[in-house]
Amino acid sequence: MKIRNSRATDVNEKLGLLEYGAYTVDKVGQNFKSALSGVFGGLVVSTYLGLSETAYLTYTSITFILSFWDIFNDIIVGNVIDRRRKSHPRWGRFKPMLLWLLIPMAFLSIAGAVPLKDFFPQMGDTFKVVYLVILYLVNDMVGTFYNAAMTALTARQSTDNTERGYLSGIGGIIGSVIGGSGTYIAAIVAAVIPGVPESERYFYGMVFFSIIAIPATFFNIVVTKERIVEPPRQEVPKLRDVYSQVLKNKPLVLITIADVLSSGMSIGYGFLIYVFRACFSEVTLQISLFGFEIGDKLQGYEAIMAACSAATIVPTATSLFLAPIIRKWIPDKPLFIFTKFWTFFCYTGLFISTFPITGMDATTLFLKITFWYALHGLTTGFYSVVPGMLQLTAYDYGEYKFGQRNEATVSALKSNLSKIIGSVGNYASSWCLVLIGYVQNGTEVANITTDTKQWLITLFAVFPAFSSLLAIVPMLFYKLGGKQQKEMVEVLNERRQKTLDEMNEEETVTK
Repeated sequence: MKIRNSRATDVNEKLGLLEYGAYTVDKVGQNFKSALSGVFGGLVVSTYLGLSETAYLTYTSITFILSFWDIFNDIIVGNVIDRRRKSHPRWGRFKPMLLWLLIPMAFLSIAGAVPLKDFFPQMGDTFKVVYLVILYLVNDMVGTFYNAAMTALTARQSTDNTERGYLSGIGGIIGSVIGGSGTYIAAIVAAVIPGVPESERYFYGMVFFSIIAIPATFFNIVVTKERIVEPPRQEVPKLRDVYSQVLKNKPLVLITIADVLSSGMSIGYGFLIYVFRACFSEVTLQISLFGFEIGDKLQGYEAIMAACSAATIVPTATSLFLAPIIRKWIPDKPLFIFTKFWTFFCYTGLFISTFPITGMDATTLFLKITFWYALHGLTTGFYSVVPGMLQLTAYDYGEYKFGQRNEATVSALKSNLSKIIGSVGNYASSWCLVLIGYVQNGTEVANITTDTKQWLITLFAVFPAFSSLLAIVPMLFYKLGGKQQKEMVEVLNERRQKTLDEMNEEETVTK
């Protein structure tokens, strides 16, 4: 696959507007997909497929067991990418792979949104479970290749820590505005095609946004320049050497442990859709603030979720704007610890204020959930920027100490660990949905009891609170920063520029 020259000639070359634009467009395209899947994806198996309780538990048990296949799959993928040292002097070694995978990734996103209950009502539980298991395996293999290669490419866009912060900030703003407003998108889809079930609206929305994401990502891949490059021919490292370097990279190990411990937050967030669907599907809210009607006859859980998301706009926008700026004066480590503690505070407050919900009217319950959810938005920008910057610094440390970055291996390894923890958590949460009575009565909202609603809110609050507190522990031992980090970057830039100069000279001689 031939791509125009996309390599910088100077490691200190500033990011151009075209690169910022390409990065922005790609984030918009990808986050439209994640907005829908993040909000409604959890309903596919538990609700939209129409699985029986036994089939639902069978599927979750199979995927739980298969998650341990990820140990081998991710190791293989990371090893294949990082050991593939054939790097064209102009095209690099990641872009051709990403371009080949663009359309398969879009197809898998669409396939995962198919509402089998509506499209194939004659199909039984066995067919549905087999379909889901095959889709899980294929998506895992292809997605791991794609995400690892994209992570490696993105990590080489800039060597400047401030520019990295701006890029991450842009990604965070777009991700939060679009991803956090997935409920708006769902409401828009419902308004555009109101005559079809919610599961089909989710499917058609995913088809549309998956198609949009293809040209957006293509544009970003082609335009992006690499400022951290490798010689065209490089000795292939042994697998044991690659993993030895990763394990000896202490900052990276600590960040990875913190990242894995944080995975409980996403599990908790997954219960949000269940909370709103169970508690607000059959109610109409009339909300006033300081005498102004801000929700006159707010009806339908999609619209009520959208109102909840709207309440987070101001604190989230404030956080996203301040995060790249504040980190110029405050190191990433204390910012990371602060964001985790703030999450613990907000979700603990949510649990305390909503327990019990017996006798609490729907409007009061909505306002309490929305208040704490919006308050947590004050750290959204820091979640979007700080963890990524810590990981990039750890990549730099690996390059500084061992001469190799191994982003693909690290990305695959982190993905593997997160999947295993996520699978354990999802398996546990699936059993929770069964035990609290949601799966049994989940498709019939009117049958959901008050106890089930209370449990859903509790699960939504407890997972983020507990996991965020755990994630603080490994970062107490993180030492890389300040003067040590500055000296490391100076040495690395000298090495990188030397490599670039040698490649440019070789290219000139070849011509």
